[in-house]
Amino acid sequence: MKLLHTISIRLLVLTTVVLSFWALFFYFAMMNEINDEVDDSLEDYAEAIITRSLAGEEIPTTSIGSNNQFFQRPVSSDYALRTEHIRYADREVFIREKNEYEPARVLTYIYRNSDGQYYELEVSTPHIDKEDLRITIFYGMLFLFGILLLSIIAINVFSIHRTMRPLHRLLKWVEEFQMGKKNKALENPTRIEEFVQLNTTVEQSLLRHQKLFEQQKQFIGNASHELQTPIAATMNRLEMMLDDSTLSEQQMGDLLKAVHSLENMSQMNRSLLMLSKIENGQFDDTQKVDFQQFAEEVLTELQAVYSSRHIVVERQWNEPFVAVIDPTLARMLLANLLKNAFVHNNDGGKIVVESRVDRFSIANDGHPQPLDANKIFEPFYHGENNDPKQRENRNSTGIGLALVRAICAQGGLRVDYRFEQGRHLFQIVNNT
Repeated sequence: MKLLHTISIRLLVLTTVVLSFWALFFYFAMMNEINDEVDDSLEDYAEAIITRSLAGEEIPTTSIGSNNQFFQRPVSSDYALRTEHIRYADREVFIREKNEYEPARVLTYIYRNSDGQYYELEVSTPHIDKEDLRITIFYGMLFLFGILLLSIIAINVFSIHRTMRPLHRLLKWVEEFQMGKKNKALENPTRIEEFVQLNTTVEQSLLRHQKLFEQQKQFIGNASHELQTPIAATMNRLEMMLDDSTLSEQQMGDLLKAVHSLENMSQMNRSLLMLSKIENGQFDDTQKVDFQQFAEEVLTELQAVYSSRHIVVERQWNEPFVAVIDPTLARMLLANLLKNAFVHNNDGGKIVVESRVDRFSIANDGHPQPLDANKIFEPFYHGENNDPKQRENRNSTGIGLALVRAICAQGGLRVDYRFEQGRHLFQIVNNT
C-alpha cells in the first residue's frame, strides 16, 4: 500500500473516533444546558405556587391557562419522609387544552404548611422531544461528518502529495539509476531537513556502489586477460614438449592431461568473464530475436561436432518464440542449452527442441534421475551423481547453466527445469 493511502486511512480512522466522541459530548452538553434552563423555570414556577399556598391565597387546582401545568395533593407524613422532596423527570403529560400527550419536563416538590400538612406539588412544562432531537442530531452529525471527511481527505491528500514530492523525485532517480552508465545528477531541492539528509545519503551510497562496480569490472577484465596470457603460454610450451620423440608413453599421457586441464581453465576463465559482463549489464543492444532461427543455426554446428554419438534431434517448430534481447546473448543462451543437451546425453539418445509462441523448450535423454532444480543454475554445480572423471572428459566447467540464468535475467526471460517422461526439460518463457 502506498504511503499516501496509509496516512489517509489512519487519519480517517482517527478523525472518525474524534468526531464520534465530539458528537456524544455535544449532545449531552446541549441536553444538560436545556434541562438546566427548563429546571430553573420550573423552580420559579413551583416557588410562586408554594408561596401563594402558604400565604393562604386561593390558587387554581390544575393549571393557569397555559401549557404549563401543576397538580397539588396532600400526602401523608410517612410518604413525605420516605420520598425525595425534589425530583426531576422527563415524561409525557396530558395537555388538557390540546387534548393530547406531549413530552414535558416535570418537577415534583414536597413541602409542609404551617399546620404540619404535607403537600406534593407537581409542575410541568412542555419540553423538546428528545427522541426527535437525537434523530436530528444524528443526521446533522452524519451530514457534517461527511463534509468534514471529504474536506479532510482532500486537504490531506493535497498536503501529503506536495510534502512527499522530494521523496517521489528521489525514488524516480533511484529507479532510473543504472550501474556502469553515465547517470544524471540528482536534482531534488527541498527545505525539509529529513529529505535533505535522505537525498545526501542515497546519492552518496549509489555513487559509492557505482565506483566499486567500475573497480570490480576493471579488476575482472584485467585479471582475465592476465590469466589468459600465462595459460596460453603454458599450453604452447606443453604442445612443443609433445613433439619430443624421446618422451615415454606415460609422459605423453601426463602432458596431454595437463594440456586438457589448461584448456578447461582457459574456458572457465572466459566463461567467468562473460558471466561478469552479463551481470554487469554490458550487453544492451536489444532487438527482437527469433529463437527458432538461432536454434537451427546452433543445431547444425553441434550435430556435425557430435555426429559420432548418433544423437537424434527432433524439431517441433510450431510458432516462433520471439524475445527482445541482445542477439549475442540469445545465441550464447541457446548454444549453452543445446550443447548441454548433447554433452550430457546418452549415445544414440534423443533431443526434442520445441518452439511455441509462449515458450521455447529443450528436452534431452541422459541421467535417469532428476537434477536438483534449486541448485542446477548455481555456478560450479555438477550434480551429486556426476562422476568427476566423466565431467572432465565432457569438458564441463559448471558455469554454463549459470550463464543461461544470467542471460535470461538480463533479457527479461525465465528458465525453468523439470524432469518429464525420463527427459531433462529446460523451458524459456517471457517473464511478462
